[in-house]
Amino acid sequence: MRNFRYFIENCPPMLRRLCLCGIFLLFASSLSAQKVRTVSAEYIYYPPENVTLEQAKATAIERARLEAIANEFGTNVSQTNTIVISNDKEGSNTQYNTYGSTEVKGDWIADTAEPQVQISYEGGMLVIKVKVAGKVRERNSADIELDIATLCNGTPSESFKNNDKFAVRFKAAANGFLSIYLIDDNVEQAYCLLPYENENGMAREIEKGKTYTLLSTADPVYPYREETILTTEKKVDFNRLAIIFSTTRFAMPLTEQGAYVPELTSTGFERWLQKNRIKDESMMVIYKTLEIKK
Repeated sequence: MRNFRYFIENCPPMLRRLCLCGIFLLFASSLSAQKVRTVSAEYIYYPPENVTLEQAKATAIERARLEAIANEFGTNVSQTNTIVISNDKEGSNTQYNTYGSTEVKGDWIADTAEPQVQISYEGGMLVIKVKVAGKVRERNSADIELDIATLCNGTPSESFKNNDKFAVRFKAAANGFLSIYLIDDNVEQAYCLLPYENENGMAREIEKGKTYTLLSTADPVYPYREETILTTEKKVDFNRLAIIFSTTRFAMPLTEQGAYVPELTSTGFERWLQKNRIKDESMMVIYKTLEIKK
């Protein structure tokens, strides 16, 4: 820093102006890349017959959010071509295959209004129309690859029965920090499942390439003797799981006295999450919908 200050103070006036101008442009570019924008979009979803209404609504909302991000920032389209050459009695056969994928160039930070969902039927077919509004930010780097599975009695599944054992299998392609919340929209509450009570309110540190079985006695840090179970008093219930990962260490919500808050309102949780996502561009949030039958 001392050498840089000496250079600025002693260089010719014209060069000094050019240097300061360049620094300003870099700073302005950084601020522009981090700018959060407000967007909205509508999406119409025709769900297949083998999904529940709640799952269809969640899918429609997610696709509407992706539509809003794509409209604002565009998409990345990639294409891979493969050639397969095989030989048989009739001669050589060449087969060309093309695989394409599309990815939006931004992240959904938070809703600015409750998603509007309209359910109707056309020709006996279920139709879900969704309108969303929220804050988005352009993504300047690719997402870190995450391997996530919810486990029902040890088997990957998002459908559970009352008192089934619940765990989360997690692996990341980079070192980072992890938190998991269960959101019960019926009572508008969010419950911190990870970190545990014995982890001082700090997100769990994750090692690159290591597979974790969390919320289970298979986890060495798990402080309880009994496995985590999911329960319901309804015929069918749905809870949302928010899996939060970042390459930057972050803390759970705290009281003004600095005490860890393991439970808060879903609105309070969304405000906390929005605040963290705005200041941390590396933070990723993956939602899963859990179905629980009595």
